[in-house]
Amino acid sequence: MKVTKEKAAQNKESMVVAAARSYREKGIEGIGIAELARSAGLTHGGFYGQFPGGKDQLIAEAVTKTFEPNVNGWKSAESLQAIVEYYLSEEHRDDWGNGCPIPSLGSDVARCGGSASKSFTDGVRDLLDALMLHMPTGTAAEKSEKALQILVSIAGATLIARAVNDQALSQHVLQTVNKTLSATAA
Repeated sequence: MKVTKEKAAQNKESMVVAAARSYREKGIEGIGIAELARSAGLTHGGFYGQFPGGKDQLIAEAVTKTFEPNVNGWKSAESLQAIVEYYLSEEHRDDWGNGCPIPSLGSDVARCGGSASKSFTDGVRDLLDALMLHMPTGTAAEKSEKALQILVSIAGATLIARAVNDQALSQHVLQTVNKTLSATAA
């Protein structure tokens, strides 16, 4: 039975969405193509028809997909403070599958290189542009520097908060960075 172009596009999108979530939860090397296909309700055999570039193509498309909700959310956020507070929340820290890809995929993508790194770089640039929309004052260069400082601070804090096995320390990291950025965000 031949699959329609529309159904093929839906199948591909399902695979990319499943990979985007799974890669953030388990790491890029933590899940195979067969398991991803199953989680998207597809067969392993149709994978290469959808992704002629193989796993590298899927990884790059999934990395791109992981940034989209964050970029869109940041663009429509009420304020810089709202972005920082949510990013440094326990909810975001604990939601690996839906959270920002920087703390969950950064080291994996660095190991992959290639098209995955390009997708990641584009995503970071898009997040920086979204943050700059919320900078109240300064030249374009000053806003860019401040956006970079904020992004690096919140992503690093989340990475550390996720990695430590001490709940009190994890919470302290999030609260301290939030407090520091709140004082400078005004």
